[in-house]
Amino acid sequence: MTQPKARIVEVLMRDGLQTMVHEAGWHVPTTDEKLAMIEMIADAGVPEIEVTGFVHPKVIPMLADADEVVRRLPKREGVVYRALVPNLRGAQRAIDAGCTKVSALIVASEAYSMKNSRMNIADNVEQIRQVAELAHSAGIDIDVSMGICFLCPFEGSIEQSRVLDLIETFASFGIHEVSIADSIGMSNPRDVGSLVKAITTRFPDMTLGVHLHECTGMAIANILAAYDNGAEVFEACIGGYGGGIAMPISVMGMGNVSTEDVVHLFREIGVETGVDLAQLRAVGEYAAELTGIPSRSRVTQYGTYEEFHDLAQQYR
Repeated sequence: MTQPKARIVEVLMRDGLQTMVHEAGWHVPTTDEKLAMIEMIADAGVPEIEVTGFVHPKVIPMLADADEVVRRLPKREGVVYRALVPNLRGAQRAIDAGCTKVSALIVASEAYSMKNSRMNIADNVEQIRQVAELAHSAGIDIDVSMGICFLCPFEGSIEQSRVLDLIETFASFGIHEVSIADSIGMSNPRDVGSLVKAITTRFPDMTLGVHLHECTGMAIANILAAYDNGAEVFEACIGGYGGGIAMPISVMGMGNVSTEDVVHLFREIGVETGVDLAQLRAVGEYAAELTGIPSRSRVTQYGTYEEFHDLAQQYR
């Protein structure tokens, strides 16, 4: 039986950049450099790119050029550009700039929500209802990115029922795509597979994505567990950059699961993504050189088996 395809969503330009702090030797890309990287990512065959976030520039100055980035996006057939919108004001800015897809944001932890956005879950849900209404009236697509779906640094384990009930509410708003996140990168394949299975069983018509961070070395295993239990969309970041921002400890060692490693995983198990791994690795190498931050991608650091085999043959 043919395996279903996996849709890759690249989040370097938003989640990757938003947690880059100004350190000696580090460089936050200019608007022109961002647009050039977006072109490179699209050339590699990535079907969906989260190009920016419409957040307050004082909170995340790395995304202060969101309006200009969206206005100057190159038109590419078959490529979806989306932007993160944390509230109704951000959604209106995104639409005014010309966005055709927005991603509303929420977390499944009350404590984390208050820490991160000073808003409780009920108020956040109401914001998403308004954003969905605005998106539908503007004729653009919307999905919900839900963080802290497995473990919270403040509350501990998140009950599946809380995540399922929130998705039920989003479905009532006419939202048909949701992405769940392991925001601290410390979940495991059993728990990821269990929650994904619960969602895909209860909401068979919902397009489900996962957004997995890496901290304990299990992100790739979690990707496979999610895929095996029905997830269709896989958000990742070239170079493995990014991560949560409202943590009780430094997040410098955390990051998103690397897109290069996710694409390599699917290639190895025979799942089609449509992404050219060699071109994607080239983007990662360019991003590392541009920002001054070394890539965390394993396949970028150590290569594929084919490359390893070729070197071994030369050595022999």
